[in-house]
Amino acid sequence: MGKTLKYMFGIGTAIVAIGVAIFLIFTYWEKILAYTAAGARVASNILSQFTGDTIDGDDPTDYYDI
Repeated sequence: MGKTLKYMFGIGTAIVAIGVAIFLIFTYWEKILAYTAAGARVASNILSQFTGDTIDGDDPTDYYDI
């Protein structure tokens, strides 16, 4: 009986945790997307600095030497 109650308690806890996660995702979806987009912009800016994406014409001083 004790094992069964522990098993049922574990399943119930998992269902509640999944429900809370779904609720929080739906509630804060706009913020999640905004933070993801901001992180992508930061990563893109950092990568463009390393790859020399901001090269102006054929000026060899604009190239990064990594």
